[in-house]
Amino acid sequence: MDILDTSAHSKEESVRILSRELEKNPILMLTGPQGGGKTTLAIKLLSENVGAYLEGRGRAAQPVVLIRKDFVEKMKSELYEKRKLPIFEGDEPVYVDVSVYDQIKLLVENIFDVMELGEPELIKEITLLTKKMGVVPKAIELVASDEELVKRRLARHLDAKERLSALIEKEKKYGIESNLWGIQGAKITDVINREGVTDYDEDQISRTIKDFDRVIPTKDMTLEDCLQKMIEISNNENKESGFLVEHSDEGERIISDLIVGKGANSIIGVTLLEIYVGFRQNRSLYRAYKHAKEGKLEVIHSYTPMLQEFEYNANPWNPPLSIEIPVLSSADIAASERFDIMVSVIRPDGIVESSSKKRKKELEEMLFI
Repeated sequence: MDILDTSAHSKEESVRILSRELEKNPILMLTGPQGGGKTTLAIKLLSENVGAYLEGRGRAAQPVVLIRKDFVEKMKSELYEKRKLPIFEGDEPVYVDVSVYDQIKLLVENIFDVMELGEPELIKEITLLTKKMGVVPKAIELVASDEELVKRRLARHLDAKERLSALIEKEKKYGIESNLWGIQGAKITDVINREGVTDYDEDQISRTIKDFDRVIPTKDMTLEDCLQKMIEISNNENKESGFLVEHSDEGERIISDLIVGKGANSIIGVTLLEIYVGFRQNRSLYRAYKHAKEGKLEVIHSYTPMLQEFEYNANPWNPPLSIEIPVLSSADIAASERFDIMVSVIRPDGIVESSSKKRKKELEEMLFI
């Protein structure tokens, strides 16, 4: 797979490079971590030569698939299968024609959003389809320096509405088909008619700094300082807060700011990982995601009883609360497996729980418990 370092080029230079690739390749697939520039550059690439813009929609770091207009028409005329529907006309089942283009749209959303099989599987499956038509998709990984990636992720909500508006305008102008509903911080108001752009709703998780009450720089803070600050925020404000630690052969270091959530919709851990680390789907046993950092990552976040109880009761599927909610929630345990990370939780009284027994003991010693 080719690699394009977008921090080494201006947006205009990157667009020119990718435009040349699209001229030579009917299908261009852009992969890479959040902040690499996939969505931004893909929207800038849209022109009369592009027939389709497809993205995985439900997860982070979704790949972008751009298909030239001439090949979209060719794929629509190529039958993939006659698919049997779960309905009957009399005693006879009803079948529907599924084109190669229909199947590619299904692959993008199923493999990435539903099954979480990741970029390599998506590239492989699309290649199997189009190779029969004499075309091999060109996959290009968009990367950038760590500093640039974090900078872009922290600011991605600022021009979200502008980027989406440009997408809709180009769709209508050039007759481009797109499945995109929104990007972090903004969404298309009417996804059926592809009209209007608005901010996320107040109760909608956008996974941007708009979800935070504030960001506290950790540059001059020790791990103990961060832990004490979290406890202080929990006790004085009843708000969740958290930060990231990287464990490697060289020791441990804090690799994020200390962020404070606005309320129940902040999802501190996932937002921290997306902004300060960036994850790629890379299915391995129970772990659907892989990070680019060295060593082991740890999410440390606070536990605020009133907030946790509110979240628990807000889920209609949860049974009535009769016991104290565990400090380390089922979501924390699931995240430690899916992301292959440690998750440690600190209560307002300094009580610690962690997915690692060793780490729990270390944090307890720091807090003198």
